[in-house]
Amino acid sequence: MTSNAARRLQDIPKKPPAARGTTRPVAGLTAASGGRFVIERRPVAGLSDLAEAWDDLARRALERNIFTERAFALTAALHIASEQHTGAVLVWRDSGREPRDLLGLFLADGRRIDVPGVSRMWHMPFCGLDTPLIDADDAPAVAGAFLDHMAERAALAGGILFPLLPAEGAVARTLTAAAQARGLPVRPFDRHERAVLNGGHDPETFQAAGLPSKKLKELRRQLRRLGDLGEVHIETASEPQAVRDATEMFLALEASGWKAERGTALLQSNGTATFVRTMTRLLASEGRCRVVMLRAGATPVAAGLLLDAGSHSWFWKIAYDEQFARFSPGVQLTLALTRSQLERPTVERTDSCAIADHPMIDHLWPERMAVADLFIGLRPEAHGLPAAVARLEHLRRRLRGAAKHVYYRLKGY
Repeated sequence: MTSNAARRLQDIPKKPPAARGTTRPVAGLTAASGGRFVIERRPVAGLSDLAEAWDDLARRALERNIFTERAFALTAALHIASEQHTGAVLVWRDSGREPRDLLGLFLADGRRIDVPGVSRMWHMPFCGLDTPLIDADDAPAVAGAFLDHMAERAALAGGILFPLLPAEGAVARTLTAAAQARGLPVRPFDRHERAVLNGGHDPETFQAAGLPSKKLKELRRQLRRLGDLGEVHIETASEPQAVRDATEMFLALEASGWKAERGTALLQSNGTATFVRTMTRLLASEGRCRVVMLRAGATPVAAGLLLDAGSHSWFWKIAYDEQFARFSPGVQLTLALTRSQLERPTVERTDSCAIADHPMIDHLWPERMAVADLFIGLRPEAHGLPAAVARLEHLRRRLRGAAKHVYYRLKGY
């Protein structure tokens, strides 16, 4: 049962067209590999025919990011975000022949005007990172062309906000260098660290070093007790049909617990459920999605969704059956997943996609990656406007944090 949206994604023409939206050349900047830059802005509906160009750019990107690759981002935009307001700024190399080469893709969210004068790049709740796709060979010039375009298009633009970037990653460094070369101010917001699993560790040594022996002993005791209910085993679905079936089990597990009580389970929104089903199916067809499941006999106890891009993986979602909570099913699944990821020689890093100071995975994965929102002023510091906009953004975040604290206290969370 393939949805219309899935057909739209799967039946995309393979040849990328010439830029068909609002385009403008960028004066004074050329690609390292030859040709001038042309900037194009498109609504999300106009991105559906960029399959080959988008996928090719993702493979050449300075930083791989599954959340801004086509299978995830376009599916999310079609099913969750507003097609009217979500779009992209595309940076093309115009070498005088067709098709043009796509060198940069910056997803934008036209709905978010939290602070006047701030252009906010696209973010949705299910994105673990919002790193834009920038061609590795032409990265400095592409970043500069994008900033020049954003500065030119609005006379009162105070700045642009890039949410959830790896703070020490190549894209953040490149954008910062391009801004500083233009005398533009740069400021990080909400910098924090989250757990990651770097490759190269011996699974046995890593597990023994990460947890106290008393805790390991207790987890093994719980696993034996779980075995009284049926033979405990781990299943990893990676083939398309297996991923499809396992995804349904994952969605059912997640909808059986506290998220359903809060109204935030993925199955409780038709658009969100369709997004997850379509996205995982598309990635599985490319061998880039895994569902790891812990079972006791035939009963699914816990499941996790893994997404891959190049040498990186993202531990995107986890769910478990709360009636088995006394056996620490989430921890048991994560330990099994840790071993399997460390046994994959091509995986250099697995991102937990977790919040800072996560009570579970921070104890299992001691390595960290810094993440931050990056604000770049679109006028020189002496202009005054970027500094004023940055102060307003800082105030907005403080007020929003205080409001969330009050809300959760009132809800009893």
